[in-house]
Amino acid sequence: MSEAVITLHGLTKRFAGIDKPAVAPLDCTIHSGYVTGLVGPDGAGKTTLMRMLAGLLKADGGSASVLGFDPIQNDSELHAVLGYMPQKFGLYEDLTVMENLNLYADLRSVTG
Repeated sequence: MSEAVITLHGLTKRFAGIDKPAVAPLDCTIHSGYVTGLVGPDGAGKTTLMRMLAGLLKADGGSASVLGFDPIQNDSELHAVLGYMPQKFGLYEDLTVMENLNLYADLRSVTG
């Protein structure tokens, strides 16, 4: 089996004033080389989970490893190898996907 790129153990997130957790205790391992989808209805916690995996939001409990990094403790190292585009940010519609990628790579001094 290929190496794990994402490992979650009991990952949870709650927001103040809301009874239901945004992310209930979640255990999951995602391996390199597989196509994996994160699907669910509005309010299911997909964006919250993605923000935690990108190191932009701290979990309330459990642990996460993304590409071997703790998203909170090793955020600089993780951000050097991980890209995240939130749903509220749009691409430039007059550019192709590759042109958008090249633009943002240039802005972040990404080479290769």
